Amino acid sequence: MDVRLRSFPSSDREFGRFARSALAALGADPEPEALQRSLRVRYPVAVVRVQSELARHGEGPTIWYALRTSVLGEAVVSDRGPVDAWAVVDDERRFVEVSPALARIVELPARAIIGHRIEDFSSASDPTIRDDIATLWIEFRQRGSIASTVRFNYGDGRPRELEYRLQANAAGAGRHRLFVWVVPEAATT
Repeated sequence: MDVRLRSFPSSDREFGRFARSALAALGADPEPEALQRSLRVRYPVAVVRVQSELARHGEGPTIWYALRTSVLGEAVVSDRGPVDAWAVVDDERRFVEVSPALARIVELPARAIIGHRIEDFSSASDPTIRDDIATLWIEFRQRGSIASTVRFNYGDGRPRELEYRLQANAAGAGRHRLFVWVVPEAATT
């Protein structure tokens, strides 16, 4: 089967390389579900969709879309088990409550996190992250929940990956519950 893979967000080159490698490993007759399972080894909420026939323009390979982020309209159940950390954010994306475990993950006291916006903790080395967060927030507000993974380096620069789910109004009107799981290091290599 002739497949052309497009990965999103396109600015995440590492995800794109991982997705292309996973597709190549599937051999000559890949299935979208098999690629999705392969991606979820590292990106637990990644999804793979096949381009609709209606959207195709003439002949050529089938287009598959690999999406690092899965936006869902209903609560997501994680295979990870108990939540590692949590927070509550308001409609302006500001932290209003932070669990001690999340403060340990961020390596700051909770009082230093409260009142700051989610994007205040994004990587300065990623020029598109603020736009990505704004886009995801719009989707979240429309659908009521969102789930994804994010790279969040330790203070000393070592990389790590977090899985999260944000559920609208789960802590009251305008108070959105953020659930966080630390992706084990073996799953990110």
